[in-house]
Amino acid sequence: MTRARHRRRLARHGPNVWVVRRGGKYAVTEECTGFVLTPPISQQLAIRIARLIARANRSELIVQARSGRIRIKDSHGVDPFPPRG
Repeated sequence: MTRARHRRRLARHGPNVWVVRRGGKYAVTEECTGFVLTPPISQQLAIRIARLIARANRSELIVQARSGRIRIKDSHGVDPFPPRG
């Protein structure tokens, strides 16, 4: 397998995973599908579940705060530009 083909294969990833507020609790959804993966649960449990899904998808985990703003962004994919250090 050539290097370029190998990189393309490694770079594939699934949809980003969101932890969003639903009523007084939080739910896990996948970007683009709009499908809710979990019933409303505590934020801590939703983050744990979403992190596992994001790792499997090789995608990004995005957590919404109570205000609706993004609270956490965590990449679990192949990063083409890793930080130095």
